[in-house]
Amino acid sequence: MDEEGTLYFGYGSNLDWDDWQAWCEGKKLRSEGLVELSPCWLPNYSLKFHYFSHSREGGAADVVETGRGHAVPGVLFRMNDDTLRAMDRKEGVKAGAYARRKVEVILPNGTFVEALTYCVTEERREDRFIQPTTFYCDLIENGLKKRKLPIGELKNAIEDFAPSYPLENLFVYGTLMEGELRHPTLSECSIGEGRSASTNGALIELDGYPGMLTGEKGVVYGEVYQIDQMYSTLRTLDTIEGFYGYDSSHSLFIRTIVQIKTEQGMEWAWTYAYNRDKEEESRIIESGNWKKR
Repeated sequence: MDEEGTLYFGYGSNLDWDDWQAWCEGKKLRSEGLVELSPCWLPNYSLKFHYFSHSREGGAADVVETGRGHAVPGVLFRMNDDTLRAMDRKEGVKAGAYARRKVEVILPNGTFVEALTYCVTEERREDRFIQPTTFYCDLIENGLKKRKLPIGELKNAIEDFAPSYPLENLFVYGTLMEGELRHPTLSECSIGEGRSASTNGALIELDGYPGMLTGEKGVVYGEVYQIDQMYSTLRTLDTIEGFYGYDSSHSLFIRTIVQIKTEQGMEWAWTYAYNRDKEEESRIIESGNWKKR
């Protein structure tokens, strides 16, 4: 992620390469400066259709901050300077339609990176749902499916459902697992039994409990649960795990999203990763499995 260029989080029509290329050709601009890097998630935001786009002949997508449990799937791109100027033009920055915003997005391994995205300006937002065209929705839906990202958030936005919680999975690897000390807390808010799952990372032993380090080589083994009431569950677990919000530097664990491997295939899930800024003695659990440490 350290190559030159601007990191950009795309969540709307720019998930469709043909749409981007057609727009560039129509403006006699080069399209290859937009380079796809990875699927990713924007936590604490929701997708909304409250802006009328004349070029789209209907509602156009926006992301708005809505808090705990919400997340918008999308793609992390890199843009060169020429492409950044072109993207400003496409998003109508000069016309006051969209404005740049810096956000923190989550990569499949649970790590965070800062990126630029575009949000509808306050002057252009309407206090109502604006129906997008089927063509426009298909651009986004096909782009999500192509990257194996769920379309639940898009469907919720199209049907104007609120609130929306597109991720129902929670990946646990320590004291919340079956047979462990804090499992009763999880069993009260989960639907059915847990399934075996794993994700990339390293597992360390702390003071009687484990912590997962994201972005490290290795595999962490655990269980994934389907959560019933996501907001209330995450509120409880945030307290247990010492997570005080993404703007806090004092959290013991950080709530993130990871891609997990299950018997059903690859899925996405919330989890809690150890805040490596905390200075505590620890040791690597070579097996990656808390129950086989």
